[in-house]
Amino acid sequence: MQNETYPKETIALNDDEISTELAAIYIPDIVIPEGGMPLLERRMRCRILECQPGKIIALHSHKNRPALLYVLQGSGEEHSNQFNEARIWKEGDCFAEFNDTEHWIKNRSDVIPLRVLTFDLIDDGPAPQKCDSGC
Repeated sequence: MQNETYPKETIALNDDEISTELAAIYIPDIVIPEGGMPLLERRMRCRILECQPGKIIALHSHKNRPALLYVLQGSGEEHSNQFNEARIWKEGDCFAEFNDTEHWIKNRSDVIPLRVLTFDLIDDGPAPQKCDSGC
């Protein structure tokens, strides 16, 4: 696994744009579990996950679902097999979750939903068959 610090330095792309890399997963670092679909056959998914005030995002694993997470709104308290203590999520935080990561998250607010933008490589079965001959 690459040992890098994030976020990386903000760079100017041109006079009107800047870019800041927040998190990354090096594809060779992903371990596909036995029986898991190869990465090139997976679907890349983007979704917004919303957790109501005071509620939790249930315990789940990223063993077969590498993901990047970006906190859009609110704050959360992550409990993970990767750390001894809870990690606090806040707006603007971005995390890479993959391989043996297992975690659950509590919305720390009594008022504001926790909203997280997620990108993952999902193993949801074989790709749909293409029909080239008027099926």
